[in-house]
Amino acid sequence: MVARIGLDARCLNTEFVRGIGEYMLPLVARLNQDRAVDWVFYGHRPDLPFHRPTGCEASKVLLRDVPGYRFNTWEQVALPIQAALDRLSLLHCTATTLPWVQQVPTVVTIHDTIPWNTGESIAPGFYRDRLLPSAFRRCAAIITISHHSKSDIISRWPDLESKVHVIHHGINDLFLRQMPARLPSYLQELGIDKPYLLYFGGTTPRKRLDWTLDLFQSIGRNDVLLVVCGVSATDHATYRQNLPESMRSHVVFTPFLAGEDMPSLYQNALAVLYPTLYEGFGRPALDAQAVGTPVLVSDVSSLRELVGPTSVALDPLDERGWLDACRAVIARRIGAVAPDEASRVWARQFSWAASAEAHWQVYRAVAPGIE
Repeated sequence: MVARIGLDARCLNTEFVRGIGEYMLPLVARLNQDRAVDWVFYGHRPDLPFHRPTGCEASKVLLRDVPGYRFNTWEQVALPIQAALDRLSLLHCTATTLPWVQQVPTVVTIHDTIPWNTGESIAPGFYRDRLLPSAFRRCAAIITISHHSKSDIISRWPDLESKVHVIHHGINDLFLRQMPARLPSYLQELGIDKPYLLYFGGTTPRKRLDWTLDLFQSIGRNDVLLVVCGVSATDHATYRQNLPESMRSHVVFTPFLAGEDMPSLYQNALAVLYPTLYEGFGRPALDAQAVGTPVLVSDVSSLRELVGPTSVALDPLDERGWLDACRAVIARRIGAVAPDEASRVWARQFSWAASAEAHWQVYRAVAPGIE
């Protein structure tokens, strides 16, 4: 019997795919390659595009706008009703939240406990602190993306331990196949015309963009740029205006870049800076190593699981240590950027084939009829 699996696919019902969408696209494509699956994708924004995973051109996509955003009506009412009507074998909720009413076996991916640690993305209150933990207890299985995230989940909700499965993300094949080449002209036209350090993060406080900008200023190299990715274009002018005038020509804020642009950007960097204070996984650290580029990371949370041959793990509060490490990697790499093959070999252990197979085994364990 062909399994009919529904996905909370709001992460794919968006203008640009990022974050959780970058988890779902390769996962579903790999599952679809290896298994016979009847997919049903649920989104909530008919006004925005839907990005179908490879091989799912004939799958059902249901985009429905449901009033009651403040009360999470789409997730808590419309989604479980539609899942029952569609006679799913299983519903996979992919972004930490899920409905309380579960009329079909339901799996949830809890990426991290950041919403409960800091209030980021989900405000404190009944929904976060009562409804979701109760829904976690009712679901068939929980997937999380690092051993550190599992530890955080169990620390907060000890009774969930038996249903939590750690499944790491894989690496996009584009990164694994990237061959050394000059930065493409369309990226150079953005102003990336000198050797550069690459920051990939965002503007949330734990990502520490402001700290990174101060660190870069302290390095004191006029022959090196800082390229900043992951910041909304609407924030570029504000950040640029707040920079000292002497720095403005040395910091490049990129627009949104398509996935195929990223391997070259990573590989041509002197190093990737990832000074975040907490991550459930830490994809930029892994992507950097997959193309053989050194990465300087905070020695915290799940990033300790991603320390490969070219990683430098640093105390996030040791500004002097970060400064010395930046200067050392610049001195070693400037004028001679080349991929580190040991790093690339190490990164191959994170495969979407292995991740997909592990997801499928969880599906089989909780949903009758999935073979």
